[in-house]
Amino acid sequence: MVIGVSVISCCLIYSVMLLILYFSKRRIDNMENKIYSILVIINVFGLLLELACCYFTYTNGTTTFNTLMCIICNRFFIIYMLTWLFVFTFYIFYVTFSQHKKIKKELDKYRRRFILVAGIIYLVLFVLALILPLEYFNDGTYVYSYGPATSLLVIFGGLSIIFDIFCVIKNRKNIRDRQYYPLFVLIVLMIIVLIIRNVNPGIILINSTFAFITALMFHTIENPDAQLIGELYKNKKLIEKSNEDTSKFLFRITQDIKNPVKQITTISREMFTNGDADSLKNDAKLINNYSNQIDYFINKALNISNMDTQKIKIFENKYNVNNLFKEMSYRIADNLPPDIKFNFTISNNIPEYLYGDTIKLKQALSSLLYNASINTKQGFINLDVSSIVKYNVCRLIITVEDSGKGMNIEEVNDILSNNQDNMPKIDLAKAEKNNLNLKTIKKLINILGGNLLVKSEENVGTTVIITLDQKIVENEETELSKKLESYEQTLYGDKRILVIDDDERELAQITSLLEADEAIVSSSVYERDCIEKARAKVKYDLIIIDDEMPNYSALAVLQELQKIKGFKTPVVVMINDNKEGIKLHYLKDGFADCVMKSKLDSEIKRIMKRF
Repeated sequence: MVIGVSVISCCLIYSVMLLILYFSKRRIDNMENKIYSILVIINVFGLLLELACCYFTYTNGTTTFNTLMCIICNRFFIIYMLTWLFVFTFYIFYVTFSQHKKIKKELDKYRRRFILVAGIIYLVLFVLALILPLEYFNDGTYVYSYGPATSLLVIFGGLSIIFDIFCVIKNRKNIRDRQYYPLFVLIVLMIIVLIIRNVNPGIILINSTFAFITALMFHTIENPDAQLIGELYKNKKLIEKSNEDTSKFLFRITQDIKNPVKQITTISREMFTNGDADSLKNDAKLINNYSNQIDYFINKALNISNMDTQKIKIFENKYNVNNLFKEMSYRIADNLPPDIKFNFTISNNIPEYLYGDTIKLKQALSSLLYNASINTKQGFINLDVSSIVKYNVCRLIITVEDSGKGMNIEEVNDILSNNQDNMPKIDLAKAEKNNLNLKTIKKLINILGGNLLVKSEENVGTTVIITLDQKIVENEETELSKKLESYEQTLYGDKRILVIDDDERELAQITSLLEADEAIVSSSVYERDCIEKARAKVKYDLIIIDDEMPNYSALAVLQELQKIKGFKTPVVVMINDNKEGIKLHYLKDGFADCVMKSKLDSEIKRIMKRF
C-alpha cells in the first residue's frame, strides 16, 4: 500500500503542476485541446479520488462515515476511470478520422446523432458502474477493490484499446504521427500493469498509468507556443503591410499613366481622319502602337486588380512550372546555331505547381521560340519568365525576345488587331509541328484566357510578351498559412476589419481611427481584394468600403459577396453628404450601415460600438 500511495502522490504533484502550466498559457481553440483540457482536469480529480479510496478502504468498518465514504469514493473512482478511457478513446477517434475528409464530412453531417449515441453509451457505463457489486480487500498490507464493477472497467478498457488499435490500422498511413504515441505507450503500460496486478494486486498502478499518458499527451497535442505564434503574426502583418504598400504604389502609377494614354489614343485617331500627309499617318500609327504597349503593361500585366479567380480558365491538369519552361529552353537551345546565344531566366517566386492546359501552352511557346530561331541569323534569343502572385492566383509574364529581322508597324498592328472574325482557325495537326504564326499564337493564348503583346522594329528584333493567369496548386506552405490564419484568429480577439478605399489619405485616416480602437485592420485600394479574400475564406468581423470606387461600385461588390456561400460579414458603405438623403436605399440593398465621410471620427466610433 505504501508503494502505491507514494506513486500516486508523486503523480498528483506532477499532474497539478501540469494543470497549472497548461491553463496558465494561451491555447489554440480546437477540438484536440478541448479534449485534452477535460483529460488533464479529471486526471487530477482521479488521483485525489484514488488517495481517498486508499484511505477509506484501509479504514473501512471503523466508523459508519468511513464505510459510507469508502463506498462513495470507490464507486466514483470506477466512474472516473471509465470516463478517462472514454474521453481518451474519443481523442484517438477524433485524431484518426479528422484526417479523412470524407469521413469527417459525414461525422459533421450526423454530429447530433453521433453525440447522442456516445452519450447513451456513456450513460449505460455510468449506471452499471453505480449498480454492479464492488468488494473491498484489506489485510493490513494490501488495500484494493474487486468485483463485477472492476471487471466492467477491465472489459471496457480492453474494448477501448481494441477500438483504438482499429483506428490506428484505419489510419496506418500516418502511423508515425506523434499523436498516436500515447496510445502505444498506454497499450504497453497496461500490459505491464495487468501482469503486476496478477502477481501482486496490492500494487496500484492503473491510475498512475493514466497520469503518465496525460502528461505524455501534453507534448504531442497540437498546441504551438503562443509567443512564437505572436512573433509569426507580427511578421505576417509586416509582409501584408509591404504587399499593401506595393499595391498602392502600382495603383497610383496606373492612375497617373492611364489618362495620358487615353489622350494619346484619342489624338492618334483624330490624326488618322484629319491628316493626309504620309508622315503624319506614320506618326499616328507609332503613337497608337506605343499607347497600346503602355496600356498592355498597365492593364494586362501590372494591374493586379483584375486578377480574378472566377475569370481564370480552369484546367485540372497540374504541371511543374520550372520543368515546363526548362524543357522548352533545352529544346530550343539544342537546335540553335553557334552564332545565336540563348538566355533563359525564371523568377524564384513562381509557385512550384500550377493548374493549366500545358499542351496549348507548350504549342504557343514552342511556336514563339521556333519563329524567333528562323528569323534570327545571329545575335540572341531570350526567354524570361516572371510572375505576380496574389492569393491563390499566379500571373505568368512570359517574354520571348530576339535580335532577328523584325516586322514593320503595319504587321504588328495587324497581329494585335482585336477583330476576331479575321483571326485564323487553329489547325491542331499543324499546331503539333510548333510552327504557328503570331496571329494564331495570339488566338491560342486568348483561348487559354491570357493576352499577348508584340513589339517589333525592322532589322532590330521582336519582343513578344504573354500574360497568363493560372490557379496555384495548394501545397504544405499554403496549408500552413491557412493554419496560421486560424491560429491568429483564435489568439487575437480584437476585431478584424477590412477597409477598401481608393483615396490613400482617406484610407490612412480610417485605418488610424480603427487601430486606435484596437482593431486589426487590413486595407486595400482594389475592390476585388474584398471579393477574393471572401472567396479564400479570410474571416473579418466588419468590411468598410467606399461607395465611389473606380471599377466597381460598393453595391456591385456587395452583390458579389452575397453570392459567396456562407458569407455573413456585415458590410458598411462610406458615402458623401450629397447622398445622405438616400441612406435608406443603401440599407435596403443589404448594407449593414452607412458612414458619412464628412464625420469620419464620430462615425467610426459609432460603427465600432455597434459591431
